[in-house]
Amino acid sequence: MSWIARIVACALALSAPAGCAYRLDGKVVDGFGSATVGRTDDADARRGGIGGATVELVRDAGTMNRSVAARATSGSDGRFTLDVEGFGAGWMEERWQVRVRRNGCENVESELSLPSSTSGRLLIVTMARGRSAPFRDPDTAGSLIDEARQYERSPTGDRP
Repeated sequence: MSWIARIVACALALSAPAGCAYRLDGKVVDGFGSATVGRTDDADARRGGIGGATVELVRDAGTMNRSVAARATSGSDGRFTLDVEGFGAGWMEERWQVRVRRNGCENVESELSLPSSTSGRLLIVTMARGRSAPFRDPDTAGSLIDEARQYERSPTGDRP
């Protein structure tokens, strides 16, 4: 076994008990309908919260491989915590979808990047009063083959 393989094996063994958990705190407040990662001392973070909102963090939202990576319900003060068990959350360059729903409020569906460090950071969700609806999922009429075809090369070597 090479020395690089030994180092990788040791690193994996040491990180396995700790897990790859990523935790992001958040707050749902009254507003215009958006989700942003802000600071814990932002003006919106000090506003009164909206309780009973279902918050979902979706990975690979635009693909057939999408999955809900974390789900939480806001408390009476509007606060919630998303515990993401997925590998690479916060340090891989990727877009995540935040979906928030509560009876009596309009849904919030927004894409964002997760911060690499959650210290002093807060996912601030503003919800407008109105009518809620079931979450929208991307069109799944295509098949896995259709999705793979977008990466095929043409006979000339170019992508279609």
